[in-house]
Amino acid sequence: MSLLTLDIAKCVHTSNKFAICDKCVTACPVDTIKITDHAVSFTPAECVGCGGCGAVCPTSAYRLDDFNPINYVFKFLEAGQAVLGCRDELPCIAALGVEEMLSLALMSPQRIVADIAPCGSCPIAETNLPIIEARIEEVNFLLEALQQECRIGLEALDARSVSQERTLSRRELLSKDGLKKAVSLKQQFENSVAATDEAEKVHTASSEDIAKIKQKHLPDSRSLLVMAMKRAKIPEIFHVIAVEDISFISQKDLDESACTNCQMCYRICPTGALSSDGRGSVINFNALSCVQCHSCHDVCEPDALTLRQTFSLSQFFEPKVETLVRFDIRRCDECGNFFAYQGGEVLCRRCRIEEEEALALWGIK
Repeated sequence: MSLLTLDIAKCVHTSNKFAICDKCVTACPVDTIKITDHAVSFTPAECVGCGGCGAVCPTSAYRLDDFNPINYVFKFLEAGQAVLGCRDELPCIAALGVEEMLSLALMSPQRIVADIAPCGSCPIAETNLPIIEARIEEVNFLLEALQQECRIGLEALDARSVSQERTLSRRELLSKDGLKKAVSLKQQFENSVAATDEAEKVHTASSEDIAKIKQKHLPDSRSLLVMAMKRAKIPEIFHVIAVEDISFISQKDLDESACTNCQMCYRICPTGALSSDGRGSVINFNALSCVQCHSCHDVCEPDALTLRQTFSLSQFFEPKVETLVRFDIRRCDECGNFFAYQGGEVLCRRCRIEEEEALALWGIK
């Protein structure tokens, strides 16, 4: 049994109480993941170790102790494999996200097939199979839009055509590979014991976690995709697709007249896709670093930041940092900090609010 852990510092609910992300809850086939009062909880003993939560988490906050999707991708390619399925080291095809699948298709010299034959008798297929189907549909749509020849097939393969694990003989058990499998079985047993003893775990941030939140983190899956795109054939035309047709990246627009330059959007962004300069005079956006976690939108009080309804696939080949807004910056007469000057103000927004509250407290209008 795999042991699921959550890096609370990477979860958007830790840094943002307004976060609406619930992708892990929706993807969990056994309904053990819950978000209550902005805290994530799950019962380890109930987890089936399918890896679906990790694949769908925009910031890669979830991890299985015995499965790393990036390592799996490289091992899959190095071994020259062509079949994705839970008959090998992959816990479930749903453990691979769109970016990992897209990277596999782009880097593999042969056609890849996702084997869904085991789903026919799998107790979690009711939840996971539609996710797998939708994910492969998105991958193939993007490959076509990117004008790449590769595709990922979806088939129920005959078990005899797919290699399966065999019972270890004594000689195999004493071999290096056999020892690795034995250690793996031992680890599974220890995880099972630990999970049985542990009730529902509510994840709360420690001081160490809070310090980690300040570090901008780009998921490994995005780095993998960037590497894979460098091997892709550059299309003759860069297509523009609807935002609902791509689940893991976006472009944004910002209403300059509504933005108050509160700085929350780029401070809360977990990957650094939104950024500014030292004076806060500009808001820049790097689409290639966006993971569509929606956190910046959740904290934007005037709703000035919106998802662009289209996405240009040129961002994968010719990424550009886009300036969403520029501000006229002045110094506040009260605190000396920089603020976005609209015309006539001498105080920053924070000092104006404090002054208004003080006047109201003193009964002065």
